Amino acid sequence: MAAEGTEAAAAAPRPFLRGGMGTRREMVSELHRFRVSLTSDPQRDPGVTLEEEVERTARGRALELQAEALGLCPTAAPQAERALSRAVKLEPGLASAWIRLGELQWGRGDLDGARACFRGALAHPRPRDVTAEGRAHRLLSVVLRARGGGGGGGGLRESLEQAEAAVRCEPGNGASWYVLGNAYVSLFFAGGQSPEAARRALGAYAQAERVDPEAANNPDLHLNRATLLQYEERYGAALEGLSRAGALAPGWAEPRRRHAHLLDFLARLCAALANRPPPRGKRRRSRPEPPPGPPSPPPLPSLSPSPLSDLQAGPNPRRALIGRVLFTCSPEGRVPYAIGLADGAGGVAAVTVYNAAPDWGVSVGDVIAVPRPCLKHHLHQHQGQTFSFAGVRVPSPLSLLINGRPPPSSALAPARLLLRADPAPAPPPAP
Repeated sequence: MAAEGTEAAAAAPRPFLRGGMGTRREMVSELHRFRVSLTSDPQRDPGVTLEEEVERTARGRALELQAEALGLCPTAAPQAERALSRAVKLEPGLASAWIRLGELQWGRGDLDGARACFRGALAHPRPRDVTAEGRAHRLLSVVLRARGGGGGGGGLRESLEQAEAAVRCEPGNGASWYVLGNAYVSLFFAGGQSPEAARRALGAYAQAERVDPEAANNPDLHLNRATLLQYEERYGAALEGLSRAGALAPGWAEPRRRHAHLLDFLARLCAALANRPPPRGKRRRSRPEPPPGPPSPPPLPSLSPSPLSDLQAGPNPRRALIGRVLFTCSPEGRVPYAIGLADGAGGVAAVTVYNAAPDWGVSVGDVIAVPRPCLKHHLHQHQGQTFSFAGVRVPSPLSLLINGRPPPSSALAPARLLLRADPAPAPPPAP
């Protein structure tokens, strides 16, 4: 699976014409429809006759057809690009020519040129082609993210707006909903990890599957959704998504690798919580056993130190969980950084810390305080295996107290996860 595969391919234009006499008749019929539409076009230049307008459009479409023919030869991309450039100069309303020109420019790494072409396709299409308009919105959304959005700023916001516009153009197009889901996931990780962005991303992926069976068989959709589900600690659904992606693309190693690593992480985490020996994996320092006895609570004004048995499922705004570190372990990518915590009263839980810097960690025996803990009782089943444990999710290491002190600001490093099929500068698939 090439990273630039399905998302760019979702918006790839159909060739304008293929074949012999039948397609020439189709071209004449389309030009006739175009001539009729001109009589009611308020933007038409009154100084140009209908015959001149039709001739100009016919020449532009002929150049577009020439570019399509040249596209059959991989080495003829420069000639095809020149033909398309002439076509859109002759007739700026040829949306499909703008789109193909943008793809060719994208293919040689000119993202700014590609972005300008996709905007050109949206600027003045005549007559309006909703299908081409939707493709242009989709490609523009993708290329804006490929250029980089910078911390959830203008680029990502505009990418989201373009994806939403694609959905408005074609509500029944699964590719548009898929691109919208990717836009929300990108905004989620770059823009503060808003639960609303995650909810909307998952909703867009689900809608893509509902409206388009082809989208339901897109392995990249299942992998991207699993990335978000794993971050949301919906491990069972994440494992199912990774399995589905692997089944749909048997030659693609990444879903199977990530599936195996997530299963291994959950198995090690549950075994360590049940048995207390430290799991395999890297620790900053280790001690044979944590010091005996309950930990001494650090000063936490207005919060009541509580063992796990006193916590309710969900938020506990007036309590603080205090415990000693039994072990640490993490999945691939170190997201989350998981801490096995013993509360001194017989309770153990996995404290999963997000947005932690790669070189930050805790040691076995450290006393950790989790103010206002949010408790979740995990129960995940997959392929005959059951994973059950108590978990406390922590959005930032700065939310903790370690041995009575807050971590340094350098402990924080927001997650930056990459989506599959969000293309880097590379040639989109041929139409």
